[in-house]
Amino acid sequence: ADRYQVYREAIRRRVCAICLDGADDGGCGLEASAARCAIDEHLQRLVDAILDVRERHGETYAAAVESRVCGHCSHRDRLGFCSLRRDGRCAVSVYLPLVVEAVAEVEGGGA
Repeated sequence: ADRYQVYREAIRRRVCAICLDGADDGGCGLEASAARCAIDEHLQRLVDAILDVRERHGETYAAAVESRVCGHCSHRDRLGFCSLRRDGRCAVSVYLPLVVEAVAEVEGGGA
């Protein structure tokens, strides 16, 4: 997990600063609730999916994340549908372009 800390820090700079779930003090508003940030919950799978797409260039980031991250998400119902994603409240889905930029920043290249 320590290997992913540098990615988490880059994501915090790009995503958390503008996230709609942010608290007034700059922290995460989800920390005070029972909810958990989808980016934090799936950080390793999310970063690995993005890095794999960057290496192979054959798959879109959204498709890679959907197949490798969303299938492990606790917010999906028994049929595989995610109301958070459908309603535009999933941090992974909403902020994916910024997460991709953060990973690219860590890797030293553009998305």
